[in-house]
Amino acid sequence: MRLLLCFLAICLAFVNYFYFSFDEKRLLSDFEKRYSKVLYDKNEELLSVFLNEKEQFHIKTNAVPQRLKTAVLAYEDKDFYTHNGVDFSALLRAFRDNLFKAKRSGASTLTMQTIKLWGQNERTYFNKFKEMIQSFALENALSKEDILKLYLSNAPYGGNLVGYEAALLFYFDTQKEHLTWAQSALLAILPNQPGLINLEKNKPLLLQKRNALLKKLYEKNAFSKELYELSLKEPLPKFKARKNIAPHLALRMLNDENKVQISSIDKNLQLKFEEKAAQFSKKLKQQGIRNLAIILADTKSYKTLAYVGSQDFYDMKDLGQINGAAAKRSVGSILKPFLYALSIDEGLVGAKSLVLDVPTYFSNFSPKNANQKYYGLIPLDEALQKSLNVPFVALLQEYGYEKFFYKLREFLDFKEENYKQYGLSLILGTKEFSLEEMTKLYLGLGNYGVLANLSFLRDESLSGVKKMFSSGSASLTLEALKDVQRLGLERFNADKVISWKTGTSYGRKDAWAMGVTPKYTLGVWVGNFSGEENANLYGVSVAGELLFELFGLLDSTNLAFENKGLRQIKLDTPSKYRYDESLGGAYTLGLYPVEVKVLKTSPFLKKSFEFEGKKLDSLDENFTKAKTVVKFELPTFARSFLEKENITFKGDKNLKILYPKSNLKLILARDFDGKKPLIIKVANLNQQKLFWYLNKTLLYEGEKMELSLNLSLGEYELFIIGENGEFDTIKFSVEGPTLTRH
Repeated sequence: MRLLLCFLAICLAFVNYFYFSFDEKRLLSDFEKRYSKVLYDKNEELLSVFLNEKEQFHIKTNAVPQRLKTAVLAYEDKDFYTHNGVDFSALLRAFRDNLFKAKRSGASTLTMQTIKLWGQNERTYFNKFKEMIQSFALENALSKEDILKLYLSNAPYGGNLVGYEAALLFYFDTQKEHLTWAQSALLAILPNQPGLINLEKNKPLLLQKRNALLKKLYEKNAFSKELYELSLKEPLPKFKARKNIAPHLALRMLNDENKVQISSIDKNLQLKFEEKAAQFSKKLKQQGIRNLAIILADTKSYKTLAYVGSQDFYDMKDLGQINGAAAKRSVGSILKPFLYALSIDEGLVGAKSLVLDVPTYFSNFSPKNANQKYYGLIPLDEALQKSLNVPFVALLQEYGYEKFFYKLREFLDFKEENYKQYGLSLILGTKEFSLEEMTKLYLGLGNYGVLANLSFLRDESLSGVKKMFSSGSASLTLEALKDVQRLGLERFNADKVISWKTGTSYGRKDAWAMGVTPKYTLGVWVGNFSGEENANLYGVSVAGELLFELFGLLDSTNLAFENKGLRQIKLDTPSKYRYDESLGGAYTLGLYPVEVKVLKTSPFLKKSFEFEGKKLDSLDENFTKAKTVVKFELPTFARSFLEKENITFKGDKNLKILYPKSNLKLILARDFDGKKPLIIKVANLNQQKLFWYLNKTLLYEGEKMELSLNLSLGEYELFIIGENGEFDTIKFSVEGPTLTRH
């Protein structure tokens, strides 16, 4: 009796110790350390999973589908919801069977099996006793649903697969919501059949076990006879090797503290973009271009929808595991739209303001346009569309390269402070940025100047929200970029309104293309991770083509950005700066942002006082007789270039025939009445009375600057003279259309 009491006391001590020393937080923590790193898409579809420290694919689950739950409970623990961790009736039955029958039976509940999976102890009576006590403690600490999820997250499924979602992925390649009854039955029996866990070697016996469970479920009215018969015919699966989806983003986001993340990625779009990247890369490699990167984001939410870090993560030969979307590269002309918007906010220019495009020396720096052409005078929006270097270097000098550098630093949050090493070349892309950073900038442009951090997680709130420039300037910039010519790309998405910009780095090491619509913001980088030059690398023809092919994969939309934050102001007619009332002359109305600095007056329109053709100052004795004259004057270096290039718009000329050009041969389309209308346009800066002579016959007198003429075929000479003696003349011809035989 004393020995019995002593034994019971010892047992009670062990019960007390095992129960009260049990720590469910430690259990959960130990399980967490074993799980693989997993990235899901926004709909919680699995994208990427990585081997854990034990070289296992061990996936934690957050939900158990009803069919799997029904199958597991029917096979493993039918009284799961009624016992407290230990099923004593099952224990007695197992004890009896083990004593008197050749066939051994188990009595472990799902709770006890979960404890066993945690401790991973040898099968002894002592360990079984310990697991029973700890099962009581676990039942008191966690809900039944949490225990079931723990079990199914840690049960072995063969090879290096742990957790039912790992089996789901590599055996069935399906989502848990789509599990069939046959698949559920197989997943229920596999963890309890270590000898059958190889699907290839034990198919007949495994099939027998699965079908027996299906029969049991059918007899319990879990499903219809028709479904039962169909389930029996379902074949056993084979192990399916798979490649991770969005692996670069997964590696960027996952760590020991954040092993499981639900991203903002759209799996379907990601797969389409990865496939397109691989296809396009084959063509690029024929030209010696081996790498690329792509980011697609939702414009309104700043959420990343697709993230392709290279042409193929598994392309070991060409460094596919490098994340090109996060790598810093020279950005070429990609920053020009932001200087454009910021300069408008500063009142330095308007969208239609004329700017100089002539060879210019900025101290020891003389930028050249990529096309080796110069346009003399060109509206700023056209300079942006053509991505001209000279006008934007001049604009950066006026805006201040230090100011522009720190504006970028404020919004892109880089640490570098040495702006002097870049100087005016900053606008040509000499400072390196990543595709992630450029996507952030263009998302800000698409949100009317409001920037926020590029978001990769479905449920994270926006961060870093700041306004970089006015909504009005953003509207003008988006409008200008909408009309960028698609040279060679006209066949791509001609019906889609896309504001886009390309860039090519110095030495042709990087090609960029960025596109923005109200729905999507898309960024593309193409080049070589090695940094080598390639003569085939062009922003338009390489990155631009990929950009438009990718837009072709997106849902069709022809939405254009609305104009916001704009008002009409008076602009001088010749140069499109703020109209100066003191100068007088013609003006037109143009769009300009509200609540920004006042637009400056024209740097080209100059007032002077003249008498008998000579300029006078206020000290001259004839000053009181002088006439006020407003002239369009250019700097000497610009005027010299225009004359050298035979561009006839001279600095001292206030009267000029703008269209048609001299010696032009015109082929005019017919109106409905068969006539051939020609619109003649004239610049009349002094708004003087004009006398128009066509072939020496007076045609018109007055102050109009535009006439519509109906001309027959032939040669013409147009002579226009103002009342102050200024004149201009051109010769042109009108010819009939060329007839084509059919």
